[in-house]
Amino acid sequence: MNTLFSSIFLTPIFLTAPLIPSAAALHVYPPVPGLAASEHYTVRIRQPGGDWQSAFAWQTACKKEAGYFEHLEGWTHTYVNFETSGAVEVEISRVNSQPIRSAVVHPKHKTSASTVKDGKAIVKLEKPCLVAVDIDGQMDSQDTGKGYKGPPIHTISLFANPPLAGKPHPDAPGVRTVKPGEKPPADGDWSTLYFLPGVHDIGAAFPVHAGRHYYIPGDTIVYGSFHNPEWKNGHDIRIFGHGTLSGARLKHADALPKLFASNKSRKPIEIFGAKDTQVEGITVADSANHSIMLIHPHEPEHPNAVTWTKIFTWRANGDGINPFGNTLIEDCFLRTQDDSLYVNGLGIRRVVLWNDANGSSFVLSSIPQRKLIIEDCDVIYSRATWHKWSGGRVFNIRGENNEPGGEGVIFRNIRITDPRPTLQQFFLCMTVPEPYGDAKSKPGDLSGILFQNIHIAAPSVLGEPQLLWGQKDARIRNLTFENLTIGGKPVTDASFFKTNEFVDGLKLRP
Repeated sequence: MNTLFSSIFLTPIFLTAPLIPSAAALHVYPPVPGLAASEHYTVRIRQPGGDWQSAFAWQTACKKEAGYFEHLEGWTHTYVNFETSGAVEVEISRVNSQPIRSAVVHPKHKTSASTVKDGKAIVKLEKPCLVAVDIDGQMDSQDTGKGYKGPPIHTISLFANPPLAGKPHPDAPGVRTVKPGEKPPADGDWSTLYFLPGVHDIGAAFPVHAGRHYYIPGDTIVYGSFHNPEWKNGHDIRIFGHGTLSGARLKHADALPKLFASNKSRKPIEIFGAKDTQVEGITVADSANHSIMLIHPHEPEHPNAVTWTKIFTWRANGDGINPFGNTLIEDCFLRTQDDSLYVNGLGIRRVVLWNDANGSSFVLSSIPQRKLIIEDCDVIYSRATWHKWSGGRVFNIRGENNEPGGEGVIFRNIRITDPRPTLQQFFLCMTVPEPYGDAKSKPGDLSGILFQNIHIAAPSVLGEPQLLWGQKDARIRNLTFENLTIGGKPVTDASFFKTNEFVDGLKLRP
């Protein structure tokens, strides 16, 4: 963790229980009691030269139900969480014993090697990182976006987490353990709520409180959502662990009677007045609405952080993380079927992004006008079910800006490596032109953004143009592109972008 943020978060509230020391460089979690493992893959892990350890392979799936994208029905994603402080080897096999023919890690720069031996994939990771492994070219070798009619696709990720600090001991003072099937207390004389190994169901909008910790270990799944009922009660909260918070038992609003649809929050984590609050390590699966919302204006002396967190969504409104004005996002993995990240907060670093159906990687509609850096991120897949509409893409505004923004914002070292992106990467449209829609931003220019070291592997498979589209009272001005490449070739001519008369001052530099 960044030194500034580690000094902020290692306050007495995070030390209410004795820490369990990290004795081993590799920690593999046992199976989750009462939860079925992946139908498609098995995984073993070892330190180089050590003995293989079987890891529990989790699975999340797209259902046939209101709110889920029909295009993805039956698709699954297998994932494994483990802890390591050094290099590991990971072996992936198919449950049905059919041999694996190829395995490609994404982002590629996060692995030292990937091979196939005796029908099994072997992946070498040198340090903690979050990656996907494309098995037999299911994603890389075919276009899974608009018009895909093939069979369901079964993907896998490896989450090599750094050792988690501050793990509570279940018998420590201030720790309240919750057994599977037990109704957890919403309040009481405890500082840490510890969900013991197994399957839990807390329902929608389980209340969280200021100064409390909520621990989900790596052999635990919690169905439901966390929510705080009052703005003043959102500070100094920590939700952490290597287990899963799942929305699979919560209905999407489209599947509920209208009178009931907004009764309780189904956002997995929604905290109002969030200050000095942290989400770390967990996996958020099958969100019924926006996954993580830490709601507070810009107040960097009381920052929030979302770190080493993974998100999988399959439904409309299944957005990833909205940092609002006060959250740092680092070392996360987001596969979302609606928008992934909102460009705001205190910074976005080392995030892996993946869209299949409906979402944009970076939504700029709330972009601030102050120093903000988004860096070292990888867009590994940018696919879309739709075509002539205003969503999707990598960098998107879609006519939703409410005020001037951009000055002081830097996007740098962004790698867009999808070999078959459905739509264009740039859709910075203050007014959305036909045939994509008709949304219009409120008055206020977009200006002064620096895009530095932006590398695009391939253009839209549908031939969509890169769009910068201003409006009379919301112009696009003085954007700078340094070392922008597509297909490995430098882009130095402004004609790379399709623009209108309300765009000026573009600078393209090698």
